[in-house]
Amino acid sequence: MIFENEGQEVGHRILFLSYWSADEPLVRSTIVPYLRMMSEHPRIEKVIFYTVERGGRTHLEETQGLQGVEHRFFRMRFNKFKLLSRSYTFLFILFDLLRTVRKERVTMIDSKAALAGGIAYLVHRLSGTPYMVESFEPHSDYMADCGIWSRHGLYYKVSRWLEFEQRRTAKWLITVTWNYYRFLLENGVPKERIKVIPSITDQVQFKFNPDARARKRRELGWTDMTVGIYVGKFGGLYYEQEAFLIFRQMMDRMGSNYNLIILTNEPIVNVRECLTRAGIPHDRVLVKYSPHNEVPDWLSVADHAFSTIRYSPNGLYQSPVKNGEYWMNGLPILLTEGVSDDHLLIRERPWSGAVFDLSKEGSVEKGIEHMATLLVSGVDRQRIMEMGKEFRSMAIAEHVYEEVFGAKDRQRSSP
Repeated sequence: MIFENEGQEVGHRILFLSYWSADEPLVRSTIVPYLRMMSEHPRIEKVIFYTVERGGRTHLEETQGLQGVEHRFFRMRFNKFKLLSRSYTFLFILFDLLRTVRKERVTMIDSKAALAGGIAYLVHRLSGTPYMVESFEPHSDYMADCGIWSRHGLYYKVSRWLEFEQRRTAKWLITVTWNYYRFLLENGVPKERIKVIPSITDQVQFKFNPDARARKRRELGWTDMTVGIYVGKFGGLYYEQEAFLIFRQMMDRMGSNYNLIILTNEPIVNVRECLTRAGIPHDRVLVKYSPHNEVPDWLSVADHAFSTIRYSPNGLYQSPVKNGEYWMNGLPILLTEGVSDDHLLIRERPWSGAVFDLSKEGSVEKGIEHMATLLVSGVDRQRIMEMGKEFRSMAIAEHVYEEVFGAKDRQRSSP
């Protein structure tokens, strides 16, 4: 639906839902770029962006200066009682969003991932407002695969039911892999309702920076070292102690001239304990939290990257954000077999990384040996950066947004 004003198109008014909080790194890496695109699109008049806060900060600096974008938030309550907290928050959010849809004359509800999509579905049922789900994945199965939810539990059953309803009623389902695109087609979702946008990366922000590389290596005293890097969490969807054993094997293969960077928001003491259990010397590892805008410089310090995603039968449907950021910086990736479309890309382009399968004897060693060969012979950083642009650039999302919201064939109206 497009509102009319004196015979002229006014444009879309978007309600954008996130179940993440403003201090969640994924908001900066996977939502802010879309808000920027929306702010620049002439057929989008206003975006009201909601986050769900658990007690941290509520201010999102990155939305400042984005024309037509307003950040609002919900505050979770009764945090000590998980079921009560989620039930109360869910009902409060639903009531408030219905009021916002009417007051702001919302024409489209956009939701980031299936949890937010479940809320969008209920608002759609109660208001009739069309909705879309971006980064649509089988979240319930992810949570069950890694043991966080039981397939017999309430969270899994409710989440799975909401995912089925989204598949049935959303105007657009924008998934992150062609693997899941094909799955949805095979399970009856019409082709014209499905789009694909992998986890995109800002190619300007994440490009290789030789000056930052030289400066930080001097500061660390690592000028002549070979450096690996891991960015992200441990546990849940990601390998935990298994990842540290892989780090150790890479160190053993490369020798004393190899060091490691771990950028994470995990408690450093926990990471240090994992290093100790794996037998990794602490003085060869830099462990720190880094704001998202500083991550590209740290990637520039490194020579290759780890993406130790936990294998699961549904791993083909993921699109890890870190992979796009690694490739856009020109880093070859040591990646779990069976994850995303990315493991196939690496197999087709062995200069971009290596894969491993913990269930197969010798697979980790083989992947590490291939990575070591790349590092010794010389990584073609520019070639990998071009690959990142091909498979993870903003241009992919811009093309889909043109299909969803209409071509940019006129100037933006004044707000």
